[in-house]
Amino acid sequence: MRRLGDRLRSFLIWLIALPVFLFACVLVWLGSFVLRGRALERLIKAGCRVVLFVAGVGVKVSGRENIVPGRQYVAMMNHVNFFDPLVFQVAFPPALRGVEEESHFRWPVYGGTIRRIGMFPISRKDSVRAVETLRRAAAWIRERPDISFGIMPEGTRTLDGKLGPFKRGGFLMAIESGLDILPIVQAGAYSINRKGSLLIRPGRVDVTIAPAVPTASHTKENVGELIERVRAAFLS
Repeated sequence: MRRLGDRLRSFLIWLIALPVFLFACVLVWLGSFVLRGRALERLIKAGCRVVLFVAGVGVKVSGRENIVPGRQYVAMMNHVNFFDPLVFQVAFPPALRGVEEESHFRWPVYGGTIRRIGMFPISRKDSVRAVETLRRAAAWIRERPDISFGIMPEGTRTLDGKLGPFKRGGFLMAIESGLDILPIVQAGAYSINRKGSLLIRPGRVDVTIAPAVPTASHTKENVGELIERVRAAFLS
């Protein structure tokens, strides 16, 4: 009976949240033609908050004092479910852009919106193309000091709720761009939704923003040490 109730509730959430999500995408897409800077960012983040709200997903953030105003970061968050891009935007107050799986750019409405606001399509299957995308992203972000870059270093959603292995690409990008890495750790998302399931169980995601990890002393040769330092921040 409980499983039936969960499925019915999830169906009702999809019935309400999906149209709201599509409307928010269209609104952001239209807004990107007339809004710039903080006005556009407020619209993006407001859209994310509304979608999470109607889906029954609460977000509680701690550690925002670890974000230095006016400083750029390569922000990294663990990857759990399809709400992650929205949670990422809500948890990180400054302007944020990043990479998305290239197949998402072919989705109706959403694909055109993320392309319009400056997200980068990345291939999970071709590592050479993925590295080239991150190199272009590093050059792009250096020209926009008011925007930080968001990456989910695992590259794919967790299968068991545990932190997966980190890919090197985002860390090499951080070194190349000279930006510190800001670990953003979410907990509780796995019980709301998980990979391979459309079931949504309303709940709260607790997000902790850890102190930034400097990249200045790291190079391509010792990137493994940087990965371990960031991973330790997530696990702690």
